[in-house]
Amino acid sequence: MFKIYPIAWITKSNAVMDFIKEYTTNDPSDKGMQEFMVADFAAGEHDRVPSFFVRILQELQMGCIGKKRITVYSIDLHALRLDSLLGKLEESALLDRTRVVQAKLETMDIEASLRPDTIEYLKKNPMEMTWLDKTLSHEKRIPPESFQIGVLNNDVVGYLHEYYKEYSDAAVALTKVYKTIKVGGLLLVTLPCSLYVVDNVQILESLGFEFLEGFDIDLADGTASIMEREASPESMSRIYHYSFLVFSRN
Repeated sequence: MFKIYPIAWITKSNAVMDFIKEYTTNDPSDKGMQEFMVADFAAGEHDRVPSFFVRILQELQMGCIGKKRITVYSIDLHALRLDSLLGKLEESALLDRTRVVQAKLETMDIEASLRPDTIEYLKKNPMEMTWLDKTLSHEKRIPPESFQIGVLNNDVVGYLHEYYKEYSDAAVALTKVYKTIKVGGLLLVTLPCSLYVVDNVQILESLGFEFLEGFDIDLADGTASIMEREASPESMSRIYHYSFLVFSRN
C-alpha cells in the first residue's frame, strides 16, 4: 500500500490524524454542513492524493473518519494534465469525491474553473455538489478559507522556487495557498527537497504557516523518525527515504 500510495505515510503523524478525526466528526463552524475539503495544489496528472483521501485513508484507519464527506480538489494550470487525471479518476470511480480545477496558484482566488468533464458530471449528479462547486460554477474562483487541508505533494515548494521561477512568483503562489486554507487548517508538504534543496520551513513560516512536526521514513523497514524544525534541508527526502512536513495555517 505504501509503495503505491506513499502519501499514506502521513498517517504516522498524530497531528494529521487527530485533525482529520476531529474535523470530520464535529466542526461547529460548518453549521451542520457535511463537507471536508482537501486541496491538492499543483496536482498535475497524478491521482495519488485524491485516491488516498477518498478511499485509502478509510481502509488504513478504520473508525478514525467521521461522517463528513471528504472531497478533494485537484488544482493545476495545465489542461492536458488535468484531463489525463480525469481519465484516471473515472477509471477508479472517484469522480463523486474529486473535482478537477484549472487555475494558476497565483490567481486562483480570482480565476479558477472546473474542467468540462467535471461540470458534466455535476450536471448529471446535482446532489453531489458542494458549496465550493457552486462557487466555482458561478463565480469561477476559489474563496478564502475553502479547505481544511492543503497538500503540496512531491516537492512543489522546490519546483516553484527553482524550476518554475521564470514563469511564476513562488511567494505569491504560496501566499494564495495560505489564504485558501481555513484558519487552523493544515498544510502537508511531502518529499521536500527531493529534487530542489530549498528551506521549506523558512519559506512557509515567512508566509504565516506554523511548523508543527515532520517525519522521515526509512523505506527499507518503515521506521519513522521525528524531523525537528531545525533539520537541515539536505537531510530531507534522501534516497530510500520519504519525508513530510506538517504546518498549521494561523
